[in-house]
Amino acid sequence: MIVFALLAGLMLAGALLWVLFPLFSTRAQTTAGRERQRQAETALTVLREQLAELDAERAAGRVDDAAYARNREELERRALEEGQGGDHAAATGPSPAWGVALLLLVPVLAAVVYLAVGEPDGLDPEKIAGGQEITPEQIQEMVGGLAARLEQEPDNADGWFMLARSYLVLQDFPKALAAYERLGALRPDDPDVLATWADVMAAARGGDVAGEPEKLLERALAIDPNHFKALALAGTAAFQRGDHAAAAGLWERILAGLPPGDESAATIRGSINEARARAGLPPLAAADTPAPAPASAPATGPALTVQGRLAIAETLRAQAAPEDTVFVFVRPAEGGMPVAALRYKVADLPLAFNFEGVPLMSGEAPVPGRLAVVARVSKSGDATPRAGDLEGAVSGVGPDARGVELLIDAVRP
Repeated sequence: MIVFALLAGLMLAGALLWVLFPLFSTRAQTTAGRERQRQAETALTVLREQLAELDAERAAGRVDDAAYARNREELERRALEEGQGGDHAAATGPSPAWGVALLLLVPVLAAVVYLAVGEPDGLDPEKIAGGQEITPEQIQEMVGGLAARLEQEPDNADGWFMLARSYLVLQDFPKALAAYERLGALRPDDPDVLATWADVMAAARGGDVAGEPEKLLERALAIDPNHFKALALAGTAAFQRGDHAAAAGLWERILAGLPPGDESAATIRGSINEARARAGLPPLAAADTPAPAPASAPATGPALTVQGRLAIAETLRAQAAPEDTVFVFVRPAEGGMPVAALRYKVADLPLAFNFEGVPLMSGEAPVPGRLAVVARVSKSGDATPRAGDLEGAVSGVGPDARGVELLIDAVRP
């Protein structure tokens, strides 16, 4: 602020000096007066010569008395004017009083105008620094503006993503959850959206991942079986419901995907060993980095090689469009997360399905001895069951069952 004030003062002083110098300069005033006096004297000399010529013309009889009187009067008037002008010019000039007035009034007027229309706080560095900080009230206002704009642009997926993230920063979980619901409808096949949606939903429910959050995670893992967040939360859901072997298997897939030397490996390994201990499995050695287990060779239990044929009842075929998605799941007979999943189109039906070699969604967890094979026609294209979906199921089959006849013959209420 001091530097600005000094620079402003120097600039004002320079401008005043340029303007006021002639007003205070006696030499300039004297020189100008003398010049004007010389011009007046020259003009009077010319007028006297003209008057002498007029007298000579009258004496020679070339000018009558009336013309002589008229011309002489004109010359005398002009001579009087020139004499008065010279005297006035020599006697008057710019008054120093005007210079004093300008010297005092210009800075005062400049200060008054700046205080009226300027921003004096802009000269205070502390106030400037404080003004650059965004307050919580300003953040709330910006988020509110974005929410209002999205009501006019409901299909703006990027906008809903920004709004959901903003509510997470503000820790407003109910509004974040509502924003993710809108985003999930616009991006139903984005595993990042599905996993974060499940995470927010679980946070809003006090950390409980069971139920709707787990269904979102199933959808995410059906799209990307190695999605980090989905695996972590699905493992938490399995741990919460007491399926510790499945939790360990899901978390081991995370460990297998970490780069060498990752600092989080020790923490993840500790969670894995806790789940394995509760499941009655041996601990994972500290030096071990498990690789994703192929579906045909899990760590324990039989391989998953269920095979069969899938068809849709003729009475329901008219309710399914050829481009509708068909999911085929294998899951424990008593319920829980799918062990593996296949995806087809209605146009492919009837078809033969085979789970041999399909990646397991439960990692190294043993394949249950009793399974349910479920088929679902999804109008929305995602794995979440909805009213109106067409379904069929066969329960109580073994992991190596052959010739399973699966018929889609029911409408989900």
